[in-house]
Amino acid sequence: MALFDKMFTKKEEVDLDEFINNMDVEEEIEDVDFYVKPISLQSNVEVDAVIKELRDRNLIILDIEGISKRNPQRAKQFVGQLKMYITDKGGDIAMMSKTKLLIVPSKVKIIKKIK
Repeated sequence: MALFDKMFTKKEEVDLDEFINNMDVEEEIEDVDFYVKPISLQSNVEVDAVIKELRDRNLIILDIEGISKRNPQRAKQFVGQLKMYITDKGGDIAMMSKTKLLIVPSKVKIIKKIK
C-alpha cells in the first residue's frame, strides 16, 4: 500500500520565502562588517530605513509586493527615490524577482547578466 500512497498523495507546494523566514535559527549578533537585511516597502518610513541601512554599509533585500499591489504609482515613486539616492552615492540596485530588489551600498556592484 505504501506504493499507492506515494502515487496518489498530493504534493504540497512549499513557499520558499516563508520556509526560510520561519526557520528556527537562533541569530547571534556578531562583530561583522555588514548585514543583509530584508525590508518590506510600505511607506516613506521604509525608504528612510533603507537609506539608513545603506549608510551603515548593509545590503538590503527590498520586498515591494504589498505596495505594488495596493498603489503601483506610489511604489514607482519610492523606488525612484531610492534609485536616485543609490546612483548619487555610488551604490547599485537590481531586480531579483518581480517583487524583490537587491540594493547595495557604495563600492559594491551587482553583476546583472552573466556573459
